[in-house]
Amino acid sequence: MRMAILDLSYLLAQIREITRSARRRIALVVVVLVAGTGCSFRSMAIRTFADVIAESSSVYSSDEDPELVRDALPFSLKTLEMLLESSPEGKGLLLSACSGFSQYSYAFLQTDAEITEWDDYARAEELRTRARKMYVRARDYCLRRVELDHPGITARLQLDPENAVTVFDATDVDTMYWLAGSWGLAIASGLDQPALVADYPAVREVIQRALKLDEDYNRGALHVAGITIESMPAEMGSSVERAREHFARAVELSRGVDASPYVTFASSISVETQDRAEFEELLNSALMIDPDEEPSLKLLNLILQKRARHLLGLVDELFGEPVAEGEFAR
Repeated sequence: MRMAILDLSYLLAQIREITRSARRRIALVVVVLVAGTGCSFRSMAIRTFADVIAESSSVYSSDEDPELVRDALPFSLKTLEMLLESSPEGKGLLLSACSGFSQYSYAFLQTDAEITEWDDYARAEELRTRARKMYVRARDYCLRRVELDHPGITARLQLDPENAVTVFDATDVDTMYWLAGSWGLAIASGLDQPALVADYPAVREVIQRALKLDEDYNRGALHVAGITIESMPAEMGSSVERAREHFARAVELSRGVDASPYVTFASSISVETQDRAEFEELLNSALMIDPDEEPSLKLLNLILQKRARHLLGLVDELFGEPVAEGEFAR
């Protein structure tokens, strides 16, 4: 995942990371928003700010302190929503809100729920509920974004997803990735929610269409999303074999510097198939990745490596005690 989320205070603190022209645009936005000048001028300022957000995403993705980013993001996300009140059709703002809520939920709420579950189940359930709601909120922002270019697409995706996705072209892939990611994670965290589960075919079609348009998008990120989609219950039409194909391509396209495919596959498919050896091998492979090797993945890899260490610590609970030589399972 890639951090592309708004936080004015953090951006200003990291001002040396931003180009001189971007600094001038930030100053313009702050003056306009504070002064509350005319609508057209405010709209221009908000659009400019959205451009700055995109340009400055590396400030987040390359950070080495996940806790600093965790503390910054809630303010960032609410600021995005405030700006969307003034500019509800801001395409950049909608996509940033979609990606922002998705990443916050995945990196922190979902991870915290998994870590907390074995010690405080009630707290873990609260975190999972929050995570699901954040994913749904992210999905809704992405749907608003695609509706601007393809009016009526939401209803068509739910009624006839196979034909609906044919309207998307290569310029839509970025939005399709975040839409499928947030929607798929919402379903995965809400399998007891029939209204969410019913949209599974739409998510699969969006992923498949995006892969046809740009398979190596973000170095295999679509294939990582595919692993999540194919890890759903078999009765929903998922396939372990397709998940393995997605995993292999994700590792190939990322050249082994992204922990996402390893941790995603291990925590879903390896656990589901009760393959302990595969589980340990994949998570140890994730831990062997040097977070400094690819700065744009540094924050994500640090978070996933924390999750990998936690999962390895639970291996006996997830798979049962290994059977010693000469013994048999009872």
